[in-house]
Amino acid sequence: MKSILFIIASILTITITAQKLNPEFGNILRSEISMKSYEKDRASGAVNLFDIGETKFINYEGGYNIQFKRHKRIKIFKESEFNLAEVTIPFYEDGYGKKERVKDIKAVTYNYENGNLKEQELDYSLVFEEKLNDRWSVKKFVLPNVKAGSILDIEYTMITPFHQNLPDWRFQDVIPTIYSEYEVSMIPFYEYAFILQGISKFDYQNSEVSKIDRKWGNVAKSFGRVVGGGVEFNDYIHTYVLKDVPAFKDESYISSVNDYILKMDFQLAKFNSPNGTSNEIITTWEELNKELLKHPDFGKYINSSKKIAKKKLSSIEGISKMNDLEKSKAIIGFVKRSFSWNKFNSKYSSQSPKEFYKNKIGNKADINLFLIAMLAEAGIEAHPVILSTRDHGKVNIDYPFAHFLNSVIVLIIGESAFLSDATNNLLPFNKIPINCINGEGLMVHPEVASWVSLENSKQSLLKYIISINPDSNLKKSKVDITLQTTNYNAYHFRNKYNNDTTLIKEYFVKKLDEVNRIVTRNYNNISLPYSTTLRGKLENENIGNNLIIKPFANFAIEKNELTQRERNYPVDFQYSQKNVFESTIIIPEEYVIDKIPKPEFISNELLEISLEYLMENNKVNVKGHYNFKKAIYEPSDYKLLKYYMDLIVKRFNEELVFIKTTVHN
Repeated sequence: MKSILFIIASILTITITAQKLNPEFGNILRSEISMKSYEKDRASGAVNLFDIGETKFINYEGGYNIQFKRHKRIKIFKESEFNLAEVTIPFYEDGYGKKERVKDIKAVTYNYENGNLKEQELDYSLVFEEKLNDRWSVKKFVLPNVKAGSILDIEYTMITPFHQNLPDWRFQDVIPTIYSEYEVSMIPFYEYAFILQGISKFDYQNSEVSKIDRKWGNVAKSFGRVVGGGVEFNDYIHTYVLKDVPAFKDESYISSVNDYILKMDFQLAKFNSPNGTSNEIITTWEELNKELLKHPDFGKYINSSKKIAKKKLSSIEGISKMNDLEKSKAIIGFVKRSFSWNKFNSKYSSQSPKEFYKNKIGNKADINLFLIAMLAEAGIEAHPVILSTRDHGKVNIDYPFAHFLNSVIVLIIGESAFLSDATNNLLPFNKIPINCINGEGLMVHPEVASWVSLENSKQSLLKYIISINPDSNLKKSKVDITLQTTNYNAYHFRNKYNNDTTLIKEYFVKKLDEVNRIVTRNYNNISLPYSTTLRGKLENENIGNNLIIKPFANFAIEKNELTQRERNYPVDFQYSQKNVFESTIIIPEEYVIDKIPKPEFISNELLEISLEYLMENNKVNVKGHYNFKKAIYEPSDYKLLKYYMDLIVKRFNEELVFIKTTVHN
């Protein structure tokens, strides 16, 4: 559930009265020391005692920067949560000289030992920076001497020159939070819209006028009235509190924590100039479309790329004789071969077209916007599609917040339109990376912007063809396996194992006891299925004179990851997929199958399950498949989907029992 509200430079009438927490850094309470577990979630290995954020505008060079201060205290109960001592603080730079700064880091570990509270401060020489992409970096550090019973006290300040987005606030964490507070002090010049995600009511909410008088510019008074060019004002302080916030259960098959966690998101809506004029800032998607077309690192980048693009078209052999689809495929292939992606997502280019072509490396926008220029010069209609990657969270198209979008791909128009991305050599020309399959993207167009689905309609296949032949001593079975994969399943295996037989062997050895030979096919021909053939051995289970064999040799789903009784957010498989198994088991001499399991056939709008057993002379042929017809299942489907997953785990891991017909003395 999301709702949009406006937080303005005036007092809101709503006030919910309750006690507000004002802890001091290092002032550890006896109740915090003695706490052995969190009573509302005794299974939790840790709890946030409090998490308090404060945002205010501070004077800077005749204008204002934003100061965000955070104070968080954590109680550790179990070793499983020692990782909470690893702290990461993200900060942003715009590429044009403006940059956020993280400062005043304080971090102390407290342990109660032998009747005394001992503290160990962070060694600040061990705080380091790591660059994530061309816009984002992080400060990292690890608190020392953490053990069960430790209390971690953490505080830091971030200064940001960016007014477009106030620092957001997450009220929820992966562990429970007893008290979460966000205090925002506004000045009259900036008004913000914010989105509440998953929150219908606060435990404490208050708005009040600061008692501290402030001024902007030259303020003089005559007979009690302000004269001159300055302005006197007071901050308007808005406070929001949630108490006893449960831990966010990061279940399997989820798109992004950002899509469901309890939080507030801000965007600048209006600027009120001190001279009395106002400027509406919050935009519409159509206005954003127009701005992008004029932006030097977006629309103008495409246009300025066309001169270089036109020259490079002649290097594609035979392009003049190709039809539009063949041209598109050839140009996409050329861009993929010619340039490398630096792993940075962005909807804006990071360099000029000339620099990009010289460097041969760039971010997502550098590459895909240049691709659009090449397609345009070849007479192919193509448009950028801006989107939010899966790790960044889904875009809610009802709220035109530009910072929700962090990447760009290409929509190619023709007899059959398709999405493309030139940053990944292991995907076909008409497939986008899995991280981009995330709801809808906004097509930027000279006439009118429109939303396009990013979902993949073509199903991906994972097929195992298995032959099991028990050795004469029946201790092990010889196993021959062919694994066939298509579409995104093929991409998964190509990308994860890189056609390296050593890595592939490590995967199969987890399922088999021994792997002797591996042969792969079509690794470089990404338009064809990618397959792996191998020979190995599997240890048999023998109980008395009975031989027990799993027909699908541990390759079917062995565990249902859907563990919660109920689920409030979708089950996201990323893409629709079908798992197929064909197994042939050679029955040893003097053995017969004890009992042929019953077949299974289920088909509905959610999925399809099929399993059957056929006897053929001295063989048992087992065929089965489970076909997830959707990429995303809504919460209303969860209980039924969970039941079917349990059924798949049970039926596709069923063992066959072979009984010896004669027993020799």
